[in-house]
Amino acid sequence: MAASFTRCFADSLAKENAQSILRAGVKMKGEDIDGYIVEIEELICLAEYRFDVPQTIEMFTDGLPTGLYQKILELDRPTTYEQWKQAAINRQQDYIHMKARLKAHRGGITTSRPRGWIPRHMLTDPNAMDTSAGRTRGCVTGSEEMNPATMPRGGYISQGGFMQRG
Repeated sequence: MAASFTRCFADSLAKENAQSILRAGVKMKGEDIDGYIVEIEELICLAEYRFDVPQTIEMFTDGLPTGLYQKILELDRPTTYEQWKQAAINRQQDYIHMKARLKAHRGGITTSRPRGWIPRHMLTDPNAMDTSAGRTRGCVTGSEEMNPATMPRGGYISQGGFMQRG
């Protein structure tokens, strides 16, 4: 009888604990979709929740990173827990594959580099003009002189000044 009581009490405590953790929210850590699925499914089983109810699906989707959730919703439109789970696994695999592919394409460099045709470190001449995107600004020569708002009354003389009209 004592063993039965201990087992029931331990089960009840595990159930309450799991429900409390699920209410607080379980989040996916990093890129580990498998670890997230194992953790949340274990808690759902301990809490004695059903997988096919909207509340359980919502608990699962609330723990996904926003970008992953958006991709799944946009591309897969799952309705059941199993569909959500499989879509999450597939989309996360796609993401990890693309991340590895981009890393390999960039030669293993993951830090951000300036965008443009020539990276800044390739400008070896200290007098070279930096024409990368964001560094150029168009300006018409003499445009400051031709601004009608700043022109005094009179006409413009091409030799470098204004003539006052009488």
